[in-house]
Amino acid sequence: MRSRLNSIYAGMLGGPVKDCDFLVVGAGPAGTTFAAETAERARVVVVEEHEEIGLPVQCTGLIAPRVAQMASAEETVLSRLRGAYFHFPGGEVLEVRSKETKAVVVDRASFDKICAGRALDAGAELILGERFVSADLSDGAMVRCKGAHRFHEYRASLIVGADGYKSNVAKCAGLGPPKDQVRGVQMDLRHRDEEQDMLNVYLGKKVAPGFFAWRIPCGDMTRVGLCATVRHETPLTYLNPLLVKLGLDGKERLRVISGLIPIGPPPRTYSAHALIIGDAAGQAKPLSGGGLYTGMVAAKCAAVTALDCLATGDFSGLALSAYQERWKGEIGRELDRGYLIRRSYLRLSDRKLGEVGRILSKGDVPSILAQADIDSPSVMAPQVLKAAPSLVRFAPSFLGSLFSRSNAINDK
Repeated sequence: MRSRLNSIYAGMLGGPVKDCDFLVVGAGPAGTTFAAETAERARVVVVEEHEEIGLPVQCTGLIAPRVAQMASAEETVLSRLRGAYFHFPGGEVLEVRSKETKAVVVDRASFDKICAGRALDAGAELILGERFVSADLSDGAMVRCKGAHRFHEYRASLIVGADGYKSNVAKCAGLGPPKDQVRGVQMDLRHRDEEQDMLNVYLGKKVAPGFFAWRIPCGDMTRVGLCATVRHETPLTYLNPLLVKLGLDGKERLRVISGLIPIGPPPRTYSAHALIIGDAAGQAKPLSGGGLYTGMVAAKCAAVTALDCLATGDFSGLALSAYQERWKGEIGRELDRGYLIRRSYLRLSDRKLGEVGRILSKGDVPSILAQADIDSPSVMAPQVLKAAPSLVRFAPSFLGSLFSRSNAINDK
């Protein structure tokens, strides 16, 4: 794979305008999935600002097994998890354990390279070390990118923004920012956890205000990190005390990464001659921050729409709005419900969160939670509420309506 990437077209160095059907900005899994789905039927160019696919890594690498299968990247799996311990304020620990693998941890850099390889195999052209600068979308898409030495120009029918939470494509297309953001930091430590099949999640405003902290076993390495809402102090302020509490502060730090996660898509994810996907579109899961599955699903929806538009020659905003209808039909309900549950979570004090932990630890709730799909966690909410109806008092307006709507759906 490395030799293939090193031989990829390295830029035109100020040559004539390059024509293509689709120009993809960003070679993460969302961008390369779109390219892989379209390159056999269209001229697709992918530009990536970094010199190497998969770097820098800004992800826990925790995904459902189906995502590794979607990318044909099972070889990148570092560990398999069957459950989790949820640590609540006040000391309550909720154990959720399944007999089957619920999540896997992948080597994210290798995962990204495999996704890029699928795009290349389909016929896409991949250009590294080239940063998107601007686009004129008034008549087609005239795009300007900055290479190592000169500016290069592309003429495309469609530009696809897969350029992350700071998406310049979204700004050029007049599309709004995500509803919210959280900041995260993560460390890989030279330490082997005893339970290699269990994740640890730490909750509470003193640990990770507005989100949560995690401890993930990866063989002889342990991955510890957390996210916090942007209005609080930097995540590292909270991570260092957590490492001390866990007795891991003296372990060798192999790698430290940080970044932002967008939460909540903007009102529109399309305009004339432009689409945004993945983190650029705020499509990360609100409850976990994971964006690989949702981004790849959205990329497939974008690919179907793009090829339909290529067949008709119509790349107007109206024609491309079919993309938003498609991705909302696939993942919109989970993102919307997850966002509402997250808002309820943000209102809980540590005392109330501790009460929630005690309620969830009783009766059939742990076994119900053990059946949850990490890509669709809110689906289990109605069953949890049936088993523990007292939870409604912590967010009566939302949880009560969710319970009622779900019953109505199930009764049809």
